[in-house]
Amino acid sequence: MIVFDPWLPLWAMALLALGLFGSAALAAARARRLAPFRAALAIAALLLVANPVRRIEERERQRDVAVAVVDRSRSMSVNGGEAQADAALAALRREAPGLDWRVVEARPEPGQPTRLLPTLDRALRDVPAERLAGALLITDGMVRDTADPALLPPGRPLHLLLAGDPEVRDRRLIATRVPPYSVVGRPAAISLRIDDGADAAGTARLDWLVNGVAQPAREVSVGETVTLPVPIERRGDVEVALSVAPMAGGEATLVNNRALVRLNGVRDRLRVLLVSGVPYPGGRVWRDTLKSDPNIDLVHFTILRLPDSYDPTPTEELALIPFPVEELFEEQLPRFDLVILDRFGLTELLSPGYFGRLSAYVRDGGGMLVVAGDEYAEPGGLPDTLLREILPALPAGPVITRNFTPALSDVGRRHPVTATLRGPWGAWGEQADVRASRAQVLMTGIDGRPLLMLDRQGKGRIGLLASTNTWWWARAVEGDGPRDELLRRTVHWLMQEPDLAEDRLDVSARDRRLDIVARGVNPPAAVELTNPDGATRTVLLTPRGDVRAAQVTVAADGLYRADAGGLRRFVLAGDVAELSEIRPREAPLNALAKNAGGGSYRLIDSTPDVRRTRVGDRQQGGGWLGLVRNDSGRLIGVREEPLLPPWAAWGLLTALLAAAWWRERA
Repeated sequence: MIVFDPWLPLWAMALLALGLFGSAALAAARARRLAPFRAALAIAALLLVANPVRRIEERERQRDVAVAVVDRSRSMSVNGGEAQADAALAALRREAPGLDWRVVEARPEPGQPTRLLPTLDRALRDVPAERLAGALLITDGMVRDTADPALLPPGRPLHLLLAGDPEVRDRRLIATRVPPYSVVGRPAAISLRIDDGADAAGTARLDWLVNGVAQPAREVSVGETVTLPVPIERRGDVEVALSVAPMAGGEATLVNNRALVRLNGVRDRLRVLLVSGVPYPGGRVWRDTLKSDPNIDLVHFTILRLPDSYDPTPTEELALIPFPVEELFEEQLPRFDLVILDRFGLTELLSPGYFGRLSAYVRDGGGMLVVAGDEYAEPGGLPDTLLREILPALPAGPVITRNFTPALSDVGRRHPVTATLRGPWGAWGEQADVRASRAQVLMTGIDGRPLLMLDRQGKGRIGLLASTNTWWWARAVEGDGPRDELLRRTVHWLMQEPDLAEDRLDVSARDRRLDIVARGVNPPAAVELTNPDGATRTVLLTPRGDVRAAQVTVAADGLYRADAGGLRRFVLAGDVAELSEIRPREAPLNALAKNAGGGSYRLIDSTPDVRRTRVGDRQQGGGWLGLVRNDSGRLIGVREEPLLPPWAAWGLLTALLAAAWWRERA
């Protein structure tokens, strides 16, 4: 590098230049032949005073750096990728001994997808761009990265070295389409495909269970997408466990022969029929509570006159209509999710057969709630109909009129309907005296008598509230209470809301550790755990507060089943997502390598040779990859040398003076 170190200040240099070139201009005006010599003499004098020197940087040569990111995920160990990666890395180091190799390993957390680019980005932060020769990704391609062409500095290549055997024997069960939710009563369509590799054919046996219930097995054509109609019979989570028979002759892994799909069953709208036997303040409370629920369509009848009541008013002028017994209890009854009989004592409105229909409606999966007042114990009330055999409680005496504060029973403090209710509560003023049968008593009233009872009958549910004074809480007659939450949770439990199930079994997995939690009114003390190979064992659950739980470490990846107290749950344990595909694939990393000027290579064929290239050269070819030669170094000192030795500079100036003098003398 040439720089100037002038002997004079800049202002003096400017005056000197003005004088020299002015003299040359005057000489040229007198005689043009004198101008070149005067100009050359002026330039030489200015250069001599400017003192040009050569600045020499002394550098310590530094080796270029090559960054290699090695995939250490579980899929690499299944398909022989780890051995290929180690062998390729050793060969590359032997072929490029003049490089500093920075090798980093990407080990994803169990259950997390493999991402190599964040690891590469962290490794590149400490490498100066002028020393970077290039980067390599050694992987089987089972990653969730997206292409980022700006990851490396310009001119530095990124190469993809693909490990693993693309012809490995492996069968995959792939769920290609799962609906986010499905309407109860309609089958949900799950699309799936069995993949045995390229050009595979034949059929395979598919076994599947819906909420633990086995469905008819199917023979499925390999490579074709098929649709399974999954019955959705209730709201909430629906677990579909799928498994396909292994390939003849064995496979690299059986983990991806199984799949667990979870659907969400929803109701379009919940329909509730509310029949109020007599008008009273509590009827409006029930109506307002149900109407405020956006998921409920309410049909409400308040009986103000009997069908045979005489009224001389012309029909077209009546604002009231006769109670539509036939339409409600013959045609529309199956379409309701819940029937509420609120102070309903007019049993003469219905023939005995209709009460039989109501009983069958509950056993077939419907819900019913009876709000009992003084009519419940009167002759001819509901306990004297065909509903008697499913009612949660029968009359034990007349209504008791006395202020009391509702309280939770032992069961109520654990039951999901009432466990979250908190006091202090206000008082109610009366309670029907009833005797509970086998129903669960969640709330008690006067002298510990049953107040709120819930029971299961067949596929359905029935409840009884032995007081009509819920409106006292709404009006804060003797203090308020959680009226809306109590009524809402009660009706939703009767309509089989999954989140309000009395007993729940939850199983989750983190890698090969299973967390089993049982909660409810009577949580089981043990679960039966079934391994992927069909072997079973009993796992004891220990009390932990309001639940029973256990942690289990399993030995193999795959689909596990837990059974306890009539409940069944499935869980995929181990690094199932990582092993869902083990055949190496180029996308999406090949696009990233191409954008960075690098290439893609399959290690099963051979390890590519290394060529040292220059920035702007081609960085990849058949059987070789390029790594840039930067020739960079660390600055350790700077020295300066005159561009011309002093004797040569003064000799040149003297020669020019002599030539100018001679020319002017001639």
